[in-house]
Amino acid sequence: MKSEDNDKVPTKHEETSASSTVGVKEEKKKPFWKKHFLKLFLVLLLIVSIVWGYAEKRSTISTYEKQITEINTAHENEIEVLEGEHLKQLVSTLALAVRSEMIAENMNQVNQYFVQSLKTVNVQRILLVNQNTGKAILSTNKKDEGAIFDKKELVNTKNPVTKVYDNSTYAATPIMGLNTQLGVLIMQVN
Repeated sequence: MKSEDNDKVPTKHEETSASSTVGVKEEKKKPFWKKHFLKLFLVLLLIVSIVWGYAEKRSTISTYEKQITEINTAHENEIEVLEGEHLKQLVSTLALAVRSEMIAENMNQVNQYFVQSLKTVNVQRILLVNQNTGKAILSTNKKDEGAIFDKKELVNTKNPVTKVYDNSTYAATPIMGLNTQLGVLIMQVN
């Protein structure tokens, strides 16, 4: 009986070791993601936060670029308006000097005013046009004298105006005598 007991004991021991290997095999059968769920979750969370941060950064940059473009466009438009107003004031001031010399019939001095004004920034040409015929009475470009000025809106103006034609800005103001209109002063600026 003792030998039978001895035989049984090791067999039980063998069964125990066999059952423990089965338990180890069962543990090894767990998928990788279940074993490392927390680590994988944290890595996934890190990746999502990086992608989200990058997307938000691009969105913010895009928004600011749009705002900067709008501000620049508004600024350029405001500068154009201010330049137009400045040009109107310049032509009106020159028209007063030309008026006084035209009343005194001193066209040579008017020509000197034109030449001096031509030296200012971006002034391309200055014309004194007869409002009835549209012919240039006096011009800084002598080829224009006697020629008909083709921009009727400027020739027929009754108030100081600025207009843009062919990427050039024109300012025109009527020159009034004591009783009649003496002509129209037109300045072309690039």
